[in-house]
Amino acid sequence: MRTTLIARGAAVAAAAAMVALSAAPATAATVSQASATALSLELAGTGARDTGTYAVTNDGSTESSEGVNEPLITALGGQDAIQAGTLAQDAVANGDASSAACAGLAGDGATLVAVGSGNCLSGGENLSLDAASLDFSDLEVIQSDLFQGMDQQLIGALSDAGIDQSALTGPLSAGLRDALTALGNPGLHLDLGAVQSSCTADKDSAAGDSTLANTSAYVTIPTVGDVKLVQLPVDPDVNQKVVTDLSGVVEAVQKAINAQFDEALADVSGKLTDGALDAALRPLGLGANQVLDQLQANALAPISQQLAPLEDNVLDITLNQQTTAPGEITVTALNAKVLPAAEQFVGASLADISIGTSHCGPNSPVAKANPHVPQAKAPPADVPTVVTAGMETYDDGSAGRIALVALLLLAAAGAGAAAYVRALRRG
Repeated sequence: MRTTLIARGAAVAAAAAMVALSAAPATAATVSQASATALSLELAGTGARDTGTYAVTNDGSTESSEGVNEPLITALGGQDAIQAGTLAQDAVANGDASSAACAGLAGDGATLVAVGSGNCLSGGENLSLDAASLDFSDLEVIQSDLFQGMDQQLIGALSDAGIDQSALTGPLSAGLRDALTALGNPGLHLDLGAVQSSCTADKDSAAGDSTLANTSAYVTIPTVGDVKLVQLPVDPDVNQKVVTDLSGVVEAVQKAINAQFDEALADVSGKLTDGALDAALRPLGLGANQVLDQLQANALAPISQQLAPLEDNVLDITLNQQTTAPGEITVTALNAKVLPAAEQFVGASLADISIGTSHCGPNSPVAKANPHVPQAKAPPADVPTVVTAGMETYDDGSAGRIALVALLLLAAAGAGAAAYVRALRRG
């Protein structure tokens, strides 16, 4: 009886030791995943700022998340580009290998909608996001060009009439400075209603889309007002490019400068129409008005050349920007870049703005073992060809196995001794 108890105790202890040593922690597989970022921007050397990324994963039974899904405007770290609005970034990852995400920006008063239903923002007032400012401070009247194309006799006639060239160039330069001061630094803006993206994915595929409500790009000129560059579509195509130009802005700036030049020329017209100048110009068959027209044309020509880059594309906008891979997709509702053509008019670095970035997938269900499929048997262990007993220096690489056997024997011996003591007590 006692012998039987001891044997059973040893067997139980050995089995327990084997189970404990063979168990190993399992790494949970990612069944589904998604993430969302509401807004990212870099403006005029202030450095890149974003609202952070909210990311979720699911291992088939539990959803885990990182980041926040209720970001605040203050997350942008003091950027002046945007001071108000409603941000949205949310995502879900399900145990059935499906996931969804949405992200975007809307004006104050917008309502957040549950992720997975498409748009995650509804309603709200329009807001303006500053893309950059246009700096005209480097424009100048090129003095050497003012008398370009004029006959040397005309220049001599001005001198004979006692009119120094600086009496003409000075007022024109001052007029330009006054015009540029009045223009200030026109702001380049995006007028936004609700700009957002969304995506979904399952084990086989992923899809996404973007919507833009009441969205346009425009330039605000203090003396002129708003000059609209483009009205953006509500339901853009995939990777739809929107290229803008500032020809309307150039025209507005030129009109403002022309008006200021007219005032400047009025200051010198009296000198050009007095009797002495008329007498000097008469032999040349010219009048004072012809001289004024020539001066104005020569003064405005170089300014038009300096404004020429603005007529090129200055805002490169991509709507519903999508990149895909098998089973996953990234969607950005709106990405806007200020192009190098406008670099001389924009302080420091150019603007790069991304609104509403959603990412879904890749997803895959956890593989389940089929009980009807026979499991492959492990190959038999190699039959030892050397007997190690009595050999001190031989090592066949089995030190780990010997230690394991020793541990099992110790555990079994301890369990057997305990069983033997209990048996003696029961008598």
